[in-house]
Amino acid sequence: MSTTNAKQAADGKPKSSTPSSQPQNNNPPLTAAEKQWLKAHHGDEYHFLREQGLSIYKEEDRAEGRSILRAFMEEDEDEADPDDGNGEEENQFLRDLEEDPTSHVADYHFSAKELEWIEAHYRHSGQFLLSYGLKPFDDEDCREGKAMVQQMMEG
Repeated sequence: MSTTNAKQAADGKPKSSTPSSQPQNNNPPLTAAEKQWLKAHHGDEYHFLREQGLSIYKEEDRAEGRSILRAFMEEDEDEADPDDGNGEEENQFLRDLEEDPTSHVADYHFSAKELEWIEAHYRHSGQFLLSYGLKPFDDEDCREGKAMVQQMMEG
C-alpha cells in the first residue's frame, strides 16, 4: 500500500497531492530536546537531512526529516533500558572512547568516588592523568595519579 493510500485508509479522506505552502500541524518545528538529540547524534539539521537524501532548502524535505528524526528518537528510547537509568553515561563513555581511546583505560585503578571526582574536574581518567604528564596505560603512573586524586579530594 502506498503512503498516500495508507494516509487515506487511516482517516478515510483522500489527501491532496499538491504540497501545502503552510507547515503541517502534525509535524511542528523541532523542540529544544529534539534539536539537542539531533546535535548529539548527527551534528545539525543540514547534515542529518543530507544523510537522509533530503534538502534543507525544501520545506517538504525538512518536514519529512522531522518525521524521520522523531522516529529515530522513538526507536532510541525503545532501545534504552528504562530500569537501567545510565544510558546517557554509557553514551558519554562511548563518545569519550571514540574521541580518545585512552580516555577510560585507567578507570580500574580508581574507586567509584574517585572516578566521580575526576569526571567532575577532568572529564575522564585519561584526561586527568595526561594533564599531569602521566600515562594512562602505565600502572606506575596510574598509582601516582590515584595518590594525587586522593590528596586533591582531601584538600
